[in-house]
Amino acid sequence: MGGIIVINAEAWRTLRKQRDALMATDVLDCAGGFRAGDTVYVVVRGDDGGQGVIATGIARCDASMLLQTKGRSIDMRTESIENDDACVVIDANDLRLLWPSNE
Repeated sequence: MGGIIVINAEAWRTLRKQRDALMATDVLDCAGGFRAGDTVYVVVRGDDGGQGVIATGIARCDASMLLQTKGRSIDMRTESIENDDACVVIDANDLRLLWPSNE
C-alpha cells in the first residue's frame, strides 16, 4: 500500500449507505507520501477520535496536494473545490470496502 487517507465520520456514514466518491472535503489527514495511481488504505476517524481501516482505494491525487488542501479552512475548501472533478480523492469505482455496506 502506498499510504493512508483519513476521512471523517460523516463520509463513512455516507459510504455505508451508498457507494460514493471520496472528496477532498472528506479528508482529515493523510500519510505515506503516496502518488496518484497508488493504492491506499482508507481510515475513518470517529467522532470520539477512534480510528479504523474501512477500505482500500486508488488515489487520484498525490498526498502533497491533500496536505495543502487540509491546511485550508473548511469554508475555503468547500467554496474553492465544490463540484470540481479535481477534488475527487478516490473514485467510487476504485473504492473497495472491507465489508459490505448497509444497502
